[in-house]
Amino acid sequence: MKNLLFAGIGLTLVFAGGVIAQTRSAEDGEALQQTLQEKAVRIPARPTATDASKEDQSRAARPLPRQPNWAEVRADLERTAGEDAQQQTSQQTLSRAQTRPVAPPPGLRALTANRLANVERAEVDRVLIPLLLPAHPDIRDKLKVYGMENVYTATAAIDENASLSITGTCNRVIGGDPRVVEFRKRLAEKPRRLSGTGAEYHISRNDYGVDLSFSKFGCGYVMNIECGNPADDQRCAADAYVGSLAESMLLANPERAGGQ
Repeated sequence: MKNLLFAGIGLTLVFAGGVIAQTRSAEDGEALQQTLQEKAVRIPARPTATDASKEDQSRAARPLPRQPNWAEVRADLERTAGEDAQQQTSQQTLSRAQTRPVAPPPGLRALTANRLANVERAEVDRVLIPLLLPAHPDIRDKLKVYGMENVYTATAAIDENASLSITGTCNRVIGGDPRVVEFRKRLAEKPRRLSGTGAEYHISRNDYGVDLSFSKFGCGYVMNIECGNPADDQRCAADAYVGSLAESMLLANPERAGGQ
């Protein structure tokens, strides 16, 4: 049942070549690969009429590589930069009054890898798609990134009772089980949007916690919160926490958006 639910959201991340090539130990790489396989990550996607006809022709799921829309990335960055410039004075006043870091306003902002405390630049450099991370300082400085050209994942322990992961890819999977295809079509009919980024999103739950899946820039992303006691921990039992994290995102490889 869990595997069917995981597949039903709409997009299984395909990791070409099996184990991710990383600057970490073989044991860590094997553990990461096993975790990714177990999660069978899902991301909503809006199928076109052409996609639907292909899906009806075959039950075999197959990846369809796509290029991200970097022009849309640049437009989002420019928009939030303009909004931040307008609010600069009030933000500086607020920051002087704060005793601890707070989440940035909703939207997408650039923050290069060398400014992220726990991220290795080499991992980010491997990623050729928009590498999005939650912007809240309680999360971003704990994240570790593992990357390939068309897919990445980032993980962090929020505290002793909860953990977070976010995975993104521009590979789209079409076809598969007819029940999965039909669910994918129904999901695309009435999408909700995050007010911060305008991304279409969907929230679902499993035995371990909550997932927020969203589509943006021609790519798919899923943010997963796992809790030790998901029924009682409001970070997993309610939508507010994962939704707030998804409203404010960082682009960790903004150099990819320039000049394309």
